[in-house]
Amino acid sequence: MSPRSEHTAPPAGKEAPRDRIGGFARYFKGYMAASAVVTAALPVPVAAFRLVPAYAEQRAFLGVYTSLFAFLVLAFLFYSRHWIARDIFAMVEPGVYRTRAMAAWFPLVLVCCSLAAVFCYHAMLGSSIRDRSALFSAVQINVPPQKILNETAASDIPGAALLIVLYLAIFLFAEAAFVVMALREYMQDILGISDRDLVGPPAQSQARN
Repeated sequence: MSPRSEHTAPPAGKEAPRDRIGGFARYFKGYMAASAVVTAALPVPVAAFRLVPAYAEQRAFLGVYTSLFAFLVLAFLFYSRHWIARDIFAMVEPGVYRTRAMAAWFPLVLVCCSLAAVFCYHAMLGSSIRDRSALFSAVQINVPPQKILNETAASDIPGAALLIVLYLAIFLFAEAAFVVMALREYMQDILGISDRDLVGPPAQSQARN
């Protein structure tokens, strides 16, 4: 065996750098796409196992409605992928692209909106429980918060509509963030834009004296 042929393949048990990078890219893109689907289906088990506190009268339908609208968000964003792609990538010069600043930061904005909805939902739920508890306190009846959540009728829930909106917002903003990030990777592959194209050519090093 010639010395040249000994170096044509990496040592056993090791991958070439390009293979490792390509494998990571494929795994990451698949993970992003799967995360969008999982997030859309997540509200059903979350409601079933009571992982997020909610009134029992609302919990029954919140999981179904949230999952339904999450899948609709996923479907609509994929349906609009061509229009979205034009707003994500901009050609600086032939063969050189950049990601528009708004598109680059938009997923983070959606994540922050989801996080804000979490805090607003729990604040509103606490306020709703206190308002409901005050009605019993007025007649010298002490009712635990969990009993209020489990036994309050739908028509008697203080701030019921706002609680529904905030609960939906938690998952829909998170779902939109996953879909936008996955869609960007998908359209980058479809358009044949490499990461090198987005980063641009390396700066020319200064000539050494």
